[in-house]
Amino acid sequence: MAGDLPPTPAGAAAESEAESLLALAESELSAGRLRAARKHARRAALLDPSSARASVLATATNVLAADASSHHATLLLPDDPTSPLSASALRRHFKSLVKSLAVHPDDSAAASPAVAAAAEEALSRAAEAYEALTTAPTPPAALSTFWTACAGCRLLHEFERKYVGYRLTCPSCRRSFLAVEVPPPPEVEPTAPAPAPAPRPPPAKKPKTEKKLEMTLAEMQRQLAKKRRAKAPRGSSALREEEDGEEDADPENNHSDLMAVEDSDFYDFDADRGERCFKRGQLWALYGDDDGMPRHYALVDGVLRGSQFRVQIRWLDGEAGKPCGQFKVGRAETMHSVNVFSHLLACERAAREVYLVYPKKASVWALHGDGDGDSNGGRRKYDIVVILSGYSELYGASFGYLEKVEGFRSIFTRRDIGSHAVRSLQKDDLGAFSHQIPARKVSKGEGSALPPGDCWELDPASLPPELLRVIPRK
Repeated sequence: MAGDLPPTPAGAAAESEAESLLALAESELSAGRLRAARKHARRAALLDPSSARASVLATATNVLAADASSHHATLLLPDDPTSPLSASALRRHFKSLVKSLAVHPDDSAAASPAVAAAAEEALSRAAEAYEALTTAPTPPAALSTFWTACAGCRLLHEFERKYVGYRLTCPSCRRSFLAVEVPPPPEVEPTAPAPAPAPRPPPAKKPKTEKKLEMTLAEMQRQLAKKRRAKAPRGSSALREEEDGEEDADPENNHSDLMAVEDSDFYDFDADRGERCFKRGQLWALYGDDDGMPRHYALVDGVLRGSQFRVQIRWLDGEAGKPCGQFKVGRAETMHSVNVFSHLLACERAAREVYLVYPKKASVWALHGDGDGDSNGGRRKYDIVVILSGYSELYGASFGYLEKVEGFRSIFTRRDIGSHAVRSLQKDDLGAFSHQIPARKVSKGEGSALPPGDCWELDPASLPPELLRVIPRK
């Protein structure tokens, strides 16, 4: 519950005390007493969570006071050899740490030379530690595997451990699911490559948000069998996350289902879900486990910033499978990363712990498309629409269809301008909505390559992979 978080005094008294603590922290830092500086900086960050100066100094002193002989400690990571981070998870953590140490010209931290110097030194040490971890040679080891079960047909499959957390497409039922580790079947050895029937696995409780790649189970099984025949683990280019999000181009592993989530064309949607964006009382949409789209909602019950960022939430429970309607505040859970959050939720409060979520004017949504998805690699099909008039029980909601603009990753414009430009949905049709997509209207300058008419940039993290492919211009 929110009471589990440390109490944060409000008002001028708290800010004044935080400033005094920051002055003490900078004084201790100048004298070389890092632990004392870290203690004062942490207390200041708790007293005034909105202070960029306190947040940066608390993170910087944590890095500077860490054991210099441990690269993991320098990056504020647990040094646990039994559960090492994957390369992609390590890269995401390093990027998050860099953002926490960034001193912006408009922040109060920029006005303090001591804070700026500490942040610069901490960034330098963190960069050296990250480089050492990412360039260190990996000793040869036995092939490590795990078992996962398809959430649709419940078949059990075995794959290399590096694919834990990837989104897979089952060749049997063609349903996309998250590769969560489950116990191996008792009738086979842990390293047996053959799949076997398995009981229904417990549902994953944490929503997924990380931008990952897709690959069918059959393709991954063939890859694992090939490695076993070679009797030694080998690096594979079939599933690789590039820094710029480009699709793998290895001619021997040209999988049509393999696609990385691209960056947006213009707007940085990640800036709208950074650690500083969270406040108590907000309602957020979170990514789901089925296909990674933001269909879950939660109320922020408390926020703790500093070296260990935490958001305490309470889930909103509504009618199963429907993103619109009445939602009631339910069970509590603590999130340790912003990666599970998509966007702030626009809704109306109907009672003390009851909220109404309906499409608002100018918002962009995905509608469930026609067809069973067999022609789309088993993935769901969506129609992307912009809401033209907000929903009301009497009149429903009107919308217009959007279509992809050639030559861009996530730019859409209106289609069917004319007699079919506007469609409507009534109360009984709300089940057609899949999820809201964060969107920004694109402004056009002189000589713009965008088509005439309104254009919107959509958040790539809320779009299915097939809609992220760049369509060449004719």
